[in-house]
Amino acid sequence: MPAGKFKMAYKFISIKRDKIFDGSNEVSNDRNLDATATVHLLIARYGIKPGLDVRVALPYKSIQATAQLMPGKGVEIDNSGMGDMVIMARHALSNMNGYLLSAGLGVKLPTGKSDQTFAYTAAGTPAVGSNTPMPTQLGTGKAEYKAELGITKFFNDLRLDAHTMYTYRQKATNDYDFGNELAYNLSIVKPITNTLNLGIEYNGKYNSQTNMGTDTNPVLRSMLPFKAFSGTVGYITPQIHYVPFGKPKIHFDFGVSILTHYNLSEAQPLEKTIFIFRMGYLF
Repeated sequence: MPAGKFKMAYKFISIKRDKIFDGSNEVSNDRNLDATATVHLLIARYGIKPGLDVRVALPYKSIQATAQLMPGKGVEIDNSGMGDMVIMARHALSNMNGYLLSAGLGVKLPTGKSDQTFAYTAAGTPAVGSNTPMPTQLGTGKAEYKAELGITKFFNDLRLDAHTMYTYRQKATNDYDFGNELAYNLSIVKPITNTLNLGIEYNGKYNSQTNMGTDTNPVLRSMLPFKAFSGTVGYITPQIHYVPFGKPKIHFDFGVSILTHYNLSEAQPLEKTIFIFRMGYLF
């Protein structure tokens, strides 16, 4: 990021969860879970000085879900609003033999609500009068701490990027333990024309064991299919980048992440595809 320059970006993410997985197998969706989520992410990035920039990401989330807790008795979730804000600072460490190294630190601040209630609960279910489970809330109620490391290498007209980020999480609201996360990504991008790039990316993630703590109530905890991710998962993301003026002044990107492998710590919902749209403008 050039010193003194400012970039605004918008990212849209859409997922659907109506499948349950356990270990490396898809299992029965006994609770008839049908969940969708969209995230509108606004990202501001500023070059403080050569090799150092700071970025702020603010999400707006929309989560809708239905599930059957008992025969003929279900619940509905409809949570929308601002999520937890992330602030990251990144420093370019060095340029060794054409390898560009960078490292960053950041924090996720608890700016999203963590006390949303069910949009509908059938009479006689343990969900009556309860908040929705933490994985469906807009925020976690606690700060999280992040560290990242990246490397970029150009091979003629190919760009290779490798990036990893570790997230340390405190116990959230209601002592919910979301576990700690290690995310790792590898991407290759090739220009096809002056304005069009094609790329493919591998996105992997490992999350340690989670614990629902005192979330909701004991009876409801035993029924709910809404659980935080734990285990290992990987996606392949083919993507296309459109740069109208042949330079990174403005860009439009689109990609679809496709589930390729998984090994989950317990039965939980997982999306098979993720749709992503991104655009940015450099002022």
